[in-house]
Amino acid sequence: MELVAIPCAVVDSHGAAVYNLNREDFRVFDNDVPRIVSYFSRDDDQPLTLGILIDDSDSQRELVEEHRRTALDLLHRMLRPGDSAFAVSIGQDVRLYRDLTLTEMEPFGEPCPRRQGIPVCGGSPLWNAVFDSARLKLRQVKGSKALLLLTDGFDTGSVRTWSEAAAEAQKADAAVYAIQYRGKGSSYAPQLYRLIAETAGAWFSAPSGDLRPIVARLETDLRRRYVVGFRPEKVTFGKLRHEVRIEVARPDLTLRARKTYFESPK
Repeated sequence: MELVAIPCAVVDSHGAAVYNLNREDFRVFDNDVPRIVSYFSRDDDQPLTLGILIDDSDSQRELVEEHRRTALDLLHRMLRPGDSAFAVSIGQDVRLYRDLTLTEMEPFGEPCPRRQGIPVCGGSPLWNAVFDSARLKLRQVKGSKALLLLTDGFDTGSVRTWSEAAAEAQKADAAVYAIQYRGKGSSYAPQLYRLIAETAGAWFSAPSGDLRPIVARLETDLRRRYVVGFRPEKVTFGKLRHEVRIEVARPDLTLRARKTYFESPK
């Protein structure tokens, strides 16, 4: 079977990256079956691809300009030579910005189905945006990958489900993060929390101008990683989805890694 490689970040109790661990410090369980760690590396020189998804729905309309300023500021702080980024607007349709000045947009992903000429995706198809961004922009990219949503967290009208969006992000080896802004609801839709947890991402409160905690978390997760590789446990009955658990031996440390991977069909 092909080697499965899972990126992971390890931090101490203060949230600082721990980067002095060895292969023997990690344990891997594939569908609850212990596996031998047959590949191990410290991954600190890979290019980063960051997709920023901006909620442009009615509930966020007054905050769109703030979202755009935040996106440009984050990209300015995060990107290094060799990195790349893209931005997507999530409204009645999902649209890709042609460039990172966040001014011109074009249709992105599968078009929204229409009924009697009217789009049926609703005003905030978050799951569609995550699914299309992961499949079309990240699946074939090498290196470290992530999606960052600027949103109040409520999906309306996606033809994709949150689990389909999470699966596509996992197939692309991408973590999903979100910055939560005020909206019509008081908290995120539970499904967005689940999507973020499944892909080993994180959510943040609206930054109020201070982006340092967000940048620090993204840098820790995406710049200073380990890659743990193993041969998968064969899944029976034709199932291609695996539950994976990676643990670090030291109890004072916290490991962040995605919880699922998908075996390529033969």
